[in-house]
Order: sequence, then C-alpha cells, then structure tokens
Amino acid sequence: MVYMNAKNNLEKDALANFHSMASVGSTSKVSVVAQLGRPSSYRYTDEDGNWSGVYRFLVNKGSNPRPEQALVDVAKSGDSVDMGSPIALKQFIQWSKKTHPAKHYMLVIWNHGQGWRFQLAANGPLKEQSARFGLTTQQLNAVPATTPAVAGYRAVSSDDDTGHILYNREVQDVIAAEFTTSKLDLLGYDACLMAMLETAYGVAPSVNVMVGSQELEPGSGWRYATWLDKLVAKPGMGAEDLSRAVVESYRQQYLDEYLTTLSAVRLSAIAELAASLSNFSDAVRHAGDTELKALRKARASVLAYGASVVPPLRTSVDLTALLKAYERNSENSALKSKSTKVRADLAKAIISNYASLRSQYPKYDPPYGSEGLAIYYPESAEVFQKDHFHEGYLKKNTDRPVDFVRKETWADLLYKLLEI
Repeated sequence: MVYMNAKNNLEKDALANFHSMASVGSTSKVSVVAQLGRPSSYRYTDEDGNWSGVYRFLVNKGSNPRPEQALVDVAKSGDSVDMGSPIALKQFIQWSKKTHPAKHYMLVIWNHGQGWRFQLAANGPLKEQSARFGLTTQQLNAVPATTPAVAGYRAVSSDDDTGHILYNREVQDVIAAEFTTSKLDLLGYDACLMAMLETAYGVAPSVNVMVGSQELEPGSGWRYATWLDKLVAKPGMGAEDLSRAVVESYRQQYLDEYLTTLSAVRLSAIAELAASLSNFSDAVRHAGDTELKALRKARASVLAYGASVVPPLRTSVDLTALLKAYERNSENSALKSKSTKVRADLAKAIISNYASLRSQYPKYDPPYGSEGLAIYYPESAEVFQKDHFHEGYLKKNTDRPVDFVRKETWADLLYKLLEI
C-alpha cells in the first residue's frame, strides 16, 4: 500500500516512482496498490495526462498513472481527497485491505517528511542539483505560503491544496485502529527525517518493522523496482528480509554521492531501548553540572540532520554518535556504562542500516554518525523555541501528543540541557 501524496513540489518524482513500481507490477501473489494525489493549486509537471485530483490504482506491469487506468476516483467515491488528513490515510488502508486482502501488509507513506527533501533547498548548496532532480528554479521556489513549517520530529505528508499535514500521532493512531488483530508487518517512510526514536516508539505497539531515513532524502526517493522485483520473486518474504532489500536498493541507488541514510528498525526492541535511555537520562539529570556539560559538549560535536540545507535544520542528531561523544567527554564510569547499554540496545533494534560516507564519521569533518536512529536534541534553547512544533516536546502538551515525550524521561533531561 503506497500512500503517494504528490500534492506538492514532489509531483514529478511521484510519477517517476509510480513508473518504477509498474516496471515490476502486481502478480497473483503480490498486490501493489497506490493512492496517488496530484495538486491543483500549482502544477509542477504536465506529464502523464496533466491531471489533478486523487486516484487509487492497482499497479500492474506497464501501468500508467492516469485516471483512465485507476480503479477509484477518490473524489467521486465520497472519500477524503485531503492527503494531509488521517481520514484519507485510514480510508485508503481500509479500501486496500477490503479489495486486495493479503496475509501480510506493507504501508509506504510517500511524501515530504519532517523536513524538506533536497530539491526544496533552492537557495542553498543543492540548488545546482535541481536539474538532476528534474525541477526548475521556478518550481523550487514555488512553495505555497500555506505549506506548514516543519521541524525535526512530528509530521509527514504535506498537501499544498489544503495546507494540511499528517502528524506522526495521526499516522500512529490510524495504524493502531486498522491493525488490531495482527500488527502491520512493515511501515516504510519514503520521506525525510523519519528514522527517529520518537517515531519508532509511537508505532512500535502496532508495527513489526519500520524503514526510514535519518537524513533528508533526494527527491527521487526509493528505487521501487529493485526491491519489488525481489518481493515478487519471493512473495513469502518476511518483513525483516523485505526491509533489508529496501535498504540495500537505496544503498545501490545513492552510494556515496549525497548525504543519504536509510534504516530498517526492529520495533520489538524499541521498548527496551527507550527504557535504557530513560535510565541514562535520569542518571545524567541528577548527576550535576559536570555531566550536563559533557553531554552539551557531545551535542556540539555532532552534526544535525538537514544541516546541509539553507537555512540549516538543527534539531535531530544520531543517538549513537551523540552517546559515543558523551562517553569520550565523561569521566563518570557508571554513567558511561549506562550510555554503553543504550547503544547496545539501539544496535539490537537495527536490522539494516545504510549511510553514505559523508553521513558517517568523515576523517576531517564533524560526524553525523548515522548508525540507525536519530533523536530530538535542538542545538540551543533558541532553536527549540523557533521550532514550529516545539510544543509537541512539552510534557504538558495534549495536542496530538508524542508518546515518547510523555512516557519516557529524555524530554526531562532535554529541558535541563537547554535550560528551558
């Protein structure tokens, strides 16, 4: 099930990804279904019939993303066409399960993630690469004023026609409601900045495996044909094996050309990881200024994801790289041991992980790390306050609350580190 919200400046990339899926297509054992939306507020391409609206497709070999090949015109069906709405996601999942029932389900949420993909950085260092991604400077700059600002941990799927986005909490709640008797096998985010502990924690009760990127994604996103071909050849493939195939196809696609990452995460291991991190957080919080300074120094030594765009993002960092830096700075053996335990638990959660060389530990530059999962740790209190959604990281927040913030104690430590 591919929820392809191209009602934004990724319209052209969605069509390319649809064609990639259609180069393999569905079989008697594997159904590939997509809900594809194209914008009416601003058109980025006239390819594939130059239509706007939202349609549902069974993607067969050789299918084209055109209304005449769709199974459902979503507007005419009476379902929601607002792809920044949890109702639309819920209705798509329900339709998919009813019309194409399966023993195992994978859901891919395709769109902008918690930050923008590369091609949005029209005034930044990646502007020169716009031709590679097939967009003009005019298109790069044509981001509607209604498009919500997004930061480091809380939303996905922006619909420029409505100005709405899907909050992580809404995705979490929809999946929990639709997969009650058995978990969703695999949740994939073909979007930016979604491989965060907070994101994984929220869906862990209802999903077995999650695939996502710690870093921004190129506009071309995943290479669907490569891993779908493996699934079609082995339709009984388990979620972990399929997640490895997705990560490997991404590795083959981008290698070391960009700042690129992709992780497959075993969500059954997230509860133990979160518990050990809360244990570490509580200990540091009560250990005094020396240890707080050691962790602040560690944060200053690692790069935030999205740091390469203009203006740079400064809100999420690799948890493993952060803890490794803390362990170098600290002389408290008990706390260093707790930190090591967190890293060990995180490693157990990672099924497969890819990061380009520059996204790891380059010899002469500050590291990103990119060992599988990021965490929210803004560079400063000022950056925290400027985060459009920072209230979501407050314990008192009740608007689409973040379970990790409410139930674990990393946030309590963060307030102390940032002095807020």
